[in-house]
Amino acid sequence: MESHYFPGQQTDERVLYIVEPHIYALYTGLAKIYLLSLAIFLSFLFLTSVMKGLPFIGLFLGSLIAVFGTWASVLMFKKSRAYITDRRIVRFEAATPFATNSRALNWDDAVKIKTFPRNALWKMLMIGTVVVHAGSTYVHTHEQTRENVYTNDDLDLEHVYYYKDLGNYLDKILYLFKHKPEDIAQMKPFVPKPAGQRY
Repeated sequence: MESHYFPGQQTDERVLYIVEPHIYALYTGLAKIYLLSLAIFLSFLFLTSVMKGLPFIGLFLGSLIAVFGTWASVLMFKKSRAYITDRRIVRFEAATPFATNSRALNWDDAVKIKTFPRNALWKMLMIGTVVVHAGSTYVHTHEQTRENVYTNDDLDLEHVYYYKDLGNYLDKILYLFKHKPEDIAQMKPFVPKPAGQRY
């Protein structure tokens, strides 16, 4: 983990955990890029009977996609992270190698936590998604005020190691924030290790 400071951090805001995507997420993305590069090369290779130079074009295009894809994936992976603080969750997600989107959800606006793995393999590896659900959003229209018109305020944390434990940790923060806010100051940072080995 790097610095506990992040852009937009408030005065006296305490970082409890920095969520970084698991390295397997990067490996999975790179594998897809390399398979695409190989498929392009093989496609051009099979078309050799049409034109003799096609395998070289396929090799060039496949290599270009592999190199650029690796560079972009690694850069975006390094920029994507989330900060869990005593006041909110702030997520920074790289949309492109040059642009990073930020999203914050205050504990005031959070209502529940949900966790799930992508598939059985991710579940065995203890890697999954943590969703922090936001309360209903009100949208004012000309006719009337309607509830639940826009509900995409949930904050997703993907490729989280020990996702179930982090979900339980966030549940505890949410409970304390709603019922015993003074106790949040005593919250220990989350440690992604098996129970009994954390502190």
